[in-house]
Amino acid sequence: VERVHWLRAKAQFERWLEEQHSIHNEAEWVPAYFHAKAEIWKTLMTIATQGSLKGHQAYASYQMHAWEELSRSSRKALTPITDAPLKHCKIKSIHLS
Repeated sequence: VERVHWLRAKAQFERWLEEQHSIHNEAEWVPAYFHAKAEIWKTLMTIATQGSLKGHQAYASYQMHAWEELSRSSRKALTPITDAPLKHCKIKSIHLS
C-alpha cells in the first residue's frame, strides 16, 4: 500500500512540474505571438502607405495598434509568471520493502 501511495504522489508531483514548465513557456509565448502579429500588420501598413491606399493603411494601423496593446498588456499581466524562478527538483528513488 505504501508503494502505491508513493508512486501516486510521485506521479502527481511530476505532473505538477510539467504543468509549471508549460505555464511558464506559454506566458512567454503569448506576448511574443501578439508582437509578431503587430509586426505583420506594421509591414502591411507600410505596403498600403506606399501604394497610397488610405483605407487599407487605416485598417492596418488599427490592427497593428490593437496587437501591440495585446502584447503590452499580456506581458504586463504575465510578468509575475515569467519572472518567477522555475522549480527544479530531482526525485530520489527509494526502495520500500
